[in-house]
Order: sequence, then C-alpha cells, then structure tokens
Amino acid sequence: MRARAQARGLGREHETRGTGAARRWLKSEFEAVGKASEGRLKVEFEEFDAPKMQRLPNGAHLVNVVATLPGNMPEASRRVVYVVGHYDSISGTMMDPKPDAPGANDDASGTSVVLECCRVLAAKKLDATVVFLCTAAEEQGLVGAKYHADTLATKKLYDHVFVLNNDIVGDPSIAFGVPVPAASPPTSTIDSSTFVRLFSEGIPKNVSAEELSKIRSQGAESDSPSRQLARFVAGVAQREGMAFKPRLVFRQDRFLRGGDHSAFNDAGFPAVRFSVPGEDYTRQHATVIDKSGKPYGDLPEFVSGQYIASVARLNAASIVHLANAPTPPGSAVMLTKALTQTATLRWNRPPEPDVAGYEIMIRDTTAPDWTLLKRVDGAADQTSTITLELSKDNYFFGVRAFDKDGFRSPVSFCWASKD
Repeated sequence: MRARAQARGLGREHETRGTGAARRWLKSEFEAVGKASEGRLKVEFEEFDAPKMQRLPNGAHLVNVVATLPGNMPEASRRVVYVVGHYDSISGTMMDPKPDAPGANDDASGTSVVLECCRVLAAKKLDATVVFLCTAAEEQGLVGAKYHADTLATKKLYDHVFVLNNDIVGDPSIAFGVPVPAASPPTSTIDSSTFVRLFSEGIPKNVSAEELSKIRSQGAESDSPSRQLARFVAGVAQREGMAFKPRLVFRQDRFLRGGDHSAFNDAGFPAVRFSVPGEDYTRQHATVIDKSGKPYGDLPEFVSGQYIASVARLNAASIVHLANAPTPPGSAVMLTKALTQTATLRWNRPPEPDVAGYEIMIRDTTAPDWTLLKRVDGAADQTSTITLELSKDNYFFGVRAFDKDGFRSPVSFCWASKD
C-alpha cells in the first residue's frame, strides 16, 4: 500500500492514493475474505472526529477498519483476541502531506499480518471472538487505537481482552547485537530473520496506589497481564515446534518510539508489540530521496515477504490458542494467613464447559518464565485448592487451565491473600 501523510487531517481524500484509498482497500479485502466465514465476519468503518492536538492542528475525521469474527462458544464469546496494525504513515517532513510516505515496513507490514490472519482464520469457528483491527493516525499519537481502546473500556463489550499489535514487522536486515562477556570484541550478532521482538509492559500505567503497593510488596513487577500474554505467545511457539520464535523484551516499547499496544495498555488491557529485531532509521519516517547513492524512505524493496509470513504464522497460532483455550482461572491466590513452610493455592473454575484440568506453574523469583510443576486433572468444582510442599516465600506461583483438546490458557499469577 502506498500512502501519503494525510492521516493528520492535512491532506485531501484521493481515490487511488493516501490513507482514504488505503482504508477503502483494506475494507474491501476484509469483505472478500469474509465470504469464507458464512456471513459471520462483520466488517465496518469505525469513524470518529479527533480533536485538535499537536500533530493534528485542525483536528481530523478519522476511520479505523474493523473486522469482527464472533466466538462460536457462548461461554467464551465475551473473551476477545485482537490483532492490530496501523495503516497510516508519515514522511520526513512531519507536517507536510505532499511527499510520499509509502510506509512499507511502518506499517503496511503490520496490516499485512492482520489481513493474512483474517484470511486464514475467517472460515474457522473459534471459541472466543477475534477482532482484526487496522487503526488510523498511529503516527499522530496512537489516535485511532486510543479511540477504539477507550470505547472498548467504556462500553465493557468483553470480559477478557488480549491484544497482539504488529508494528514494523517487515525488515529484518539489521543485525541483532548480543553481548559476549570477556571476549574481544565484546559483542556479536545473530540472524535477525529467525525471530521477532515481543515487547510487554511490567507495571500497568493506571494501577491504583493500593495495587502498586501490592505489586511492590509481593515482588510482582514482572507479572502484569501483558507480561503473561508475552510468555503465552512464546509458549505457543514452543508447543507448535516453530523455528521462528519471539524474543521477549521486558519493556513496554523501544526508546523514543511508541505503538498502538500502549493505547490499549493505558485503557487497562493486556497488549504486546511485535517488532523486527533492529531498525534502519533511514527507512522510517523518512522522505523518499537518494543521498550520495543511498536510498532513503520506507520502500517495499526493503521489506521481506518471507519474514512477514513468519510473523503472521506466529500471530495466527497465538490467536488460535488464545481463542480456543479456556479463560485464565479467576481469583488465583496464594494463602498467606499462617506461617508455614508450604504454599497453598486457590483458584476459580473458568466458565467454559470443556475445561479438563489445571497446571500449577512455578518460577524462581529471578527467572524470566514459568515452569510446569504439577498437573491437576478434573475441574468439577467451582473452586480448587492445592497445598505444595514448597515454601511460599521462595517462589512465584501461577495456575493455568487446559481443555479437552489440550489448549492451555495464559497463566494466572497467584497473588498473596490472607482470606
């Protein structure tokens, strides 16, 4: 998709160029894919008026493109998985709508992932709802994503929300540096085409003072819902035996940059960002020119279709697992009402009727990811309790549910509770 920087509200609508043409093309593509869904895929424009702001000095009428595939299981239909990419771009002259801003990597690559996931999944009957979202005016301050996320929070359309944001997922040409301690030189590189960075926030932005105190006192700075979602995606890649994997980065985003997942985070939803291992800044937010024989600009020739396909496969697999797995067990706690050398965990049964049991997860307080400790078959009771011969002081504990088909939920962190 070729685009011009008119998403700022500075340019005019055009039949074949710019963001207006891009969103109409996206909608038509979703509608074509929707024919395989037996009428279940709902495709629509989400239109709204954005107020004046720094990068929208006159305000703007903006449009998100939304395709919704309803969940097939009544008990899971109010759980939703989002896959997101933004369809606007900008050139190096930030406030000028005239220069071309092709946006091939940032972020036609991400919208390509969204479209491909829709193409693959539209005909499938997944337990939970899936939304394929292409947002407007990301470059103006996450405007389209913020509007959608705030609306989602206000209307309370879903009980559980998971967001996979794909932003700059097309150009793996920049080498990824890794440290080599006590060596000369002290750094090396690894093949960037074999993985994608996956960013996730640690402490949610809008937690209350009481919640922040709980996080601090329990050492749970790395156990936000977004962090559990990132770990879940890594687990899917491992279970599916995928050669292409996510590399978890425990940080909300890169420095001096932002993405639509942050708007969902700010609205209170778990959201993560997929992004290439390294970025060539001569190809981002850059005017299409040639300097001393070097091309500048976010052009299609710098994008790898094979790499985008790998990112799309990882997204699609994660969506299927998230949509078909049970809801994470509710009210998961570690009982701390008595001084003991054991750990007693308690949790509530998810609402899905096909829950077959649970897996108790454990993590050293210094470890990045969970390890399976114990499987608990059966889920007849509304509330389950288990006591482990391990000190509750020395580990983090979590629990996840699995269904009859073997799909596993994200891990619910067990918070300390005296009740």
